Amino acid sequence: MSLWQDVITTALVGTERRTLTLTPATNPLSQLLCQLNSTDPEATLLSAAGAISLYHRAGQRPITDNQPLPEPCPPDDKPPCSPRAAHYLKLMLQKERVKLLPEWLASAATAGYRVPDYYLPELLEVGRTSPQLRPAILPVLGQRGRWLAAHNPDWNYVGDEDIEQTWTTGSLDARRLLLQHLRHEHPASARERLVTVWQQASSDARIALLDTLQIGLNLEDEAFLEVALDDRRQEVRRQAANLLAQLPESALCQRMKQRIQSAITFRRKRNRLHLDFILPDDNDQEITRDGIDSKQPPQLLGNKAWIILQIVAATPLFLWSDLQEESPAEWIQAAKRSEWDHSLVEGWAVATMRQQNPDWAEALLPFYGTFKGYLIRQNQLISGLIDVLSAEQRDCFFLNLFPSSKVPFNSQHPAFSLLTHCHVPWSIELTEIVLDGVRRYLKKTDNPYDWSLSTGLKEFAYFMSPDIVPELSTRFSNIVPERLALASYWTEIIDEVLAVLSLRYEMGREI
Repeated sequence: MSLWQDVITTALVGTERRTLTLTPATNPLSQLLCQLNSTDPEATLLSAAGAISLYHRAGQRPITDNQPLPEPCPPDDKPPCSPRAAHYLKLMLQKERVKLLPEWLASAATAGYRVPDYYLPELLEVGRTSPQLRPAILPVLGQRGRWLAAHNPDWNYVGDEDIEQTWTTGSLDARRLLLQHLRHEHPASARERLVTVWQQASSDARIALLDTLQIGLNLEDEAFLEVALDDRRQEVRRQAANLLAQLPESALCQRMKQRIQSAITFRRKRNRLHLDFILPDDNDQEITRDGIDSKQPPQLLGNKAWIILQIVAATPLFLWSDLQEESPAEWIQAAKRSEWDHSLVEGWAVATMRQQNPDWAEALLPFYGTFKGYLIRQNQLISGLIDVLSAEQRDCFFLNLFPSSKVPFNSQHPAFSLLTHCHVPWSIELTEIVLDGVRRYLKKTDNPYDWSLSTGLKEFAYFMSPDIVPELSTRFSNIVPERLALASYWTEIIDEVLAVLSLRYEMGREI
């Protein structure tokens, strides 16, 4: 019986029934064990077990890896960001200011910097868990980041710098990111790559890769998308129809235009436009091929209203002014006088987002409260309409919601709800008028329990103009009156807003 087996047997039986017999001192281990106090059987057993276990581990040879070492990373010509900028990145990777990460990545990419080597594993892991950030992460990885990602299957969304290598052997995620990149630079070339693999690609791959045509979408993509309308997978057909609906000159949009022209009826009463729809008995197969669901309307929406909404959403917006010389605002009022107001207004909103028409966006935004999210989620639809406006149009639209710069700003202000959906940078003028309005609200209110405002302000800080920071100490000091109930609560909220703005300001100067 071996010495270790003897220890185990004694432990199982118990020292009262069995005595641990130590071997004579013939080697260093036995010499050590012979020095144990045999008058205390329990201590002797435990000490022997510890000594033998340590002896075995100390004498074990390390496992050798016979695999060849990987090729070293090639030199990186792109410079790393400054230590200060890296410190800001560290804060975001530690989840302290994670909402600022997209802004940091965009600034670093624009400035031509890469992420310092130390932070690459954490950033690559962020890309694994947050696919929406991957396009922003790739430009700042540098050679070392791509080299590192190649040695971890969890980071296979990062492709090789060799385009052909990535397209041939890369993961689906890597090929999708590659197509997105190519669509920005060479839309036709990217589409041709997709055409060559379309028939052999799995249905999941077709869904993932077809979505890349959203970037740089143009009429040259139409022929391929018409083919995709006949795909065996429903999700692919719907995706192709959605893309074609963004091209007002496409054959699909023209078919929708003809359906509207044959279904709509007009009459004028007291010089006001009234409209109605008489849907023809359209071929179910044809209308289904064009992405219209005629079988399963959403709750609280009839089948006819559902079909009208989908057709309107895919109809060129210029048709309406061709039918009647009315402005978008006048068409909306005509819709409000009909029984199809929800279908028309929401259909126009979806069409506006698809076709990027700022005139219709400006006319529809005041009616955002009527959106039900039948085709596109309500929040996404409102944000999409705001994004349609140019920076100048958007600024003018919001500033017009402030009839006076002396009006207090709280969650009941007409601009508040829309601003919660404005996820693009604000102008310094809009930032000033909102902060001035908050100061007036806190100064005059007798009811400071506006929790929606406090939540909204913390979100606004990520989109307000950081250029206001130099004025903060003079214009917005002591923004919370001491006499105010919950003064400490509001001071904490305002401090958080100012801290985020200051960090964004410093970050912009450093990168």
